[in-house]
Amino acid sequence: MKKIFVVIACFYTFLSFSQMTMKKLDGTPILNGDVLTFSSLGDPATASSSDPAYLGLKIYNSSNSNINVKMKLISMSNADGSNLQFCIDPICVGTLTVGNSYPASGNSVVPANGQNGNFDHFINNNPGNGTSNVEYVLKFYMVNSFGAEVGASITFTYRYAILGVSTNALANMGVDVKSTLVSSQVEFDANSNGKAELYDINGRTITALSYTAGYNYLDVSNLNAALYILNFTNEEGKKAALKIIKK
Repeated sequence: MKKIFVVIACFYTFLSFSQMTMKKLDGTPILNGDVLTFSSLGDPATASSSDPAYLGLKIYNSSNSNINVKMKLISMSNADGSNLQFCIDPICVGTLTVGNSYPASGNSVVPANGQNGNFDHFINNNPGNGTSNVEYVLKFYMVNSFGAEVGASITFTYRYAILGVSTNALANMGVDVKSTLVSSQVEFDANSNGKAELYDINGRTITALSYTAGYNYLDVSNLNAALYILNFTNEEGKKAALKIIKK
């Protein structure tokens, strides 16, 4: 019995000295309570560190034993958990649910006195309602072999800041939208090929169009009168978002 107590005591001593820290890919520390703000939407299908909406997550373990890490979505604002990508070794998911932890089964293991590599990241492609910021509150925490939370956690906010309609961004990518108040179609000219995606105010994709250089239009005649967000991405990867009002 005494040996069992010694083992348990050693186990909890290890936990008390285990420490998890986090940084962005550029080495900037991510601290508990931080708000990390992005002004661009990302592309989960081609997520890379060069995407301005990409948040690479470096997790460091300063202890002499492996640590098990999970992420819990504490809350989200102006989003429904879709149109994103969250990866924590060994999984990637395209949707998140408030209150759930990831990985759902198993853990992400960070080696003793090591780090997690360059796989873990978060990227948002949900434009929200076009008037309020999109926010995700993410909590990273350690668990023991029984799945119980241990040690200090790190909770921070990923924010997509709504900056309003940027005519400069549209002009820089060579897109000219004829009018943002439409009844049957959104008409626009483009200098290069690209993709236009229309979202409702909850961030759900309504329709999409692969357009070519020259005159294009997006049919919205069957949509209800409402505010929508039109997201443009050209073949060079430039992005711009525009508020569209359907009469």
